[in-house]
Amino acid sequence: MDGFKVFRSGESISVDTNKAGTFRLMVSDDDFEVFEAEINSGRSIICQPYESKDSLNVCFVLSGKLYHMNSEKYIVSGEHYAFKNLNETHYLSVVEKSKLLMIRNKGIFNEQISTMNQVMDLMAVIQEKDHYTDEHCNRTGNWAVQVAAKMSLNEESIENIMHAAKIHDVGKVKIPSAVLNKSGILSQEEYDIIKKHPEYGYDIIIDAMESEEIAEIVLCHHERINGSGYPKGLKGGEIPIESKIIAVIDSYDAMTTNRPYRKAFSKEYAIEELEKNSGILYDEEIINVFVAILNADK
Repeated sequence: MDGFKVFRSGESISVDTNKAGTFRLMVSDDDFEVFEAEINSGRSIICQPYESKDSLNVCFVLSGKLYHMNSEKYIVSGEHYAFKNLNETHYLSVVEKSKLLMIRNKGIFNEQISTMNQVMDLMAVIQEKDHYTDEHCNRTGNWAVQVAAKMSLNEESIENIMHAAKIHDVGKVKIPSAVLNKSGILSQEEYDIIKKHPEYGYDIIIDAMESEEIAEIVLCHHERINGSGYPKGLKGGEIPIESKIIAVIDSYDAMTTNRPYRKAFSKEYAIEELEKNSGILYDEEIINVFVAILNADK
């Protein structure tokens, strides 16, 4: 932009609204952009090394509250954070609905909004089918990013798991509602139908997002390290680490949530079940990291 321009109240270059919140691109130039984000509580923000290479990024918290997992500290209204040349991924959770003013590297806004909308479109499809699944996917996504960051996975893995975890059950939209929401015990035939949802999810993501990496994570999220999972019966190192993380969190959240056929189990019972199957169904390191996060959760 050349010259002097006044932007009137509410005026912006572009606006995008989805379930995560409202995002307004305020200023855009050759090497940076400024955007305002009103983000709903329970959402995640990740700051990646590739976004900050030789580029200063600044975020002003105009209202609300964030939790910075790396330092285990809150960032509140009136404060701001900055990052440049990161060596690791930083994870923030939106504790309260927050309004942020971000000065970021050029191209981040459109790139992130595009991927976010693809994910949100798939989540909207899930919501129409099963309200439990929508909430379950949000919780799974938030926890999965925390676990991946704590385990120091590379930036590509963390970004992929952020999206894959939120849509890992998208294949259930192809499962008949009578089977998906049945209040009694499933027959073997009905269970076999349910077991098709990772494959359905793979096909849906390939078609909607053209992302083989995310689709593969979703395909394998019901695999178990002893080979007893589905759909391929993969073992140990054959299973993507991102899928192993989702498997642990998916199982925990399923146990601690009310379902049509049973009441929710306690947090303590669910953790005990995970630990009982550590090294058998689930990865031991992932369980340890996840349990530490649960116990630290205020």
